[in-house]
Amino acid sequence: MATDSNQNQTPDSPWNPFLPTKRDISRTEELAQKSPVVAGVLTFFLPLAAMIYLNRGVNNLKILGYVFVTAFIVGIASYDKKDSGKTERIGNLVGLCGQVAIITENVKAVTLARKRLASQQF
Repeated sequence: MATDSNQNQTPDSPWNPFLPTKRDISRTEELAQKSPVVAGVLTFFLPLAAMIYLNRGVNNLKILGYVFVTAFIVGIASYDKKDSGKTERIGNLVGLCGQVAIITENVKAVTLARKRLASQQF
């Protein structure tokens, strides 16, 4: 359970980057006005610009942290002095998976905000 000091997270799971934060929920109207396509394209090419466009970054930073930890662990587990290219290829794959996760999370945030707004109007 989340504590009161962590007011930005929902009590469901403060560590899950794919759940909207309390701030996301309170900013539903603002997020719903954004384009999921623009959010996805910006995230692909310029992740920082996407954070500024959406005015949110907590979940993106969580995913980035998970990617770094995963890449570090996989790098240690797969390290081979004779084939250093293998570790680099695995690191690139983990980075690509992280990039896809961040793109998915940003597009999902806008889409869920639109669904929340639509359900409130009816």
